[in-house]
Amino acid sequence: MFKDDFQPIGVTKASLVHEISLLAWKKLRLERIENQYLYGVLNATPTSEEFFAAGLPRKDDIIWLLEDLSVMTDEFIQNHKRYLDWANHADDSDLTQQDVDRLKKEDPQLYSYLKRDSFDRGNNSNQLQRIVITWKGQKDEDPELTVNKVQDILKKVIQESKSVLYVDKHMDQIEAIKQLIRDRRLKTFMESPGPIRAYQYLSRAFFKVLDELRRQQDWRLKKQNSRFLCYFYKTD
Repeated sequence: MFKDDFQPIGVTKASLVHEISLLAWKKLRLERIENQYLYGVLNATPTSEEFFAAGLPRKDDIIWLLEDLSVMTDEFIQNHKRYLDWANHADDSDLTQQDVDRLKKEDPQLYSYLKRDSFDRGNNSNQLQRIVITWKGQKDEDPELTVNKVQDILKKVIQESKSVLYVDKHMDQIEAIKQLIRDRRLKTFMESPGPIRAYQYLSRAFFKVLDELRRQQDWRLKKQNSRFLCYFYKTD
């Protein structure tokens, strides 16, 4: 397109057209790279610290959910409502082994959840708590739950389910804060001098070459006009 526009004649103009084409292409590449990077920055999962810094009340027990809000499905929430009801009831009553065995038959999903909590999760909670979300409880090598095991983890089960229900209750606020975090990231990116400097450098170089190319065109045009006038007067 530049060749069609400038119709370069001679090595100097051809070289300038080649250079201005390269600069234009680099500007396009920079824009594409910048857009891809910005898309990644804006759509990256917000960190818990970003949520708290943006106004969400600090609750360290919900960090494992903030790091992956995609788990907050209707089924997941309803399950935790059921878990919480059962755990509160079990915590207030004299739980027996028969109750635990009956739970295995009547609610195998909750039984598996308790089993996972009891046997697989250690004290280093955040990463391991997230595993609880998807674990199905199908590990033959784990022993069956005992009433003592269940009693040991009831407080933790109650806390986890309360955290899920807290996040569900405040989901509108969390979604609004996610947009605020996105806006803050965009503002930070726009204030970053690096990409702006690179683009400005290419733009200045582009217009510098463009000016030189136009001067070359004007010079050639004047030269042609001069030759024409000389020929006109001679023939006259």
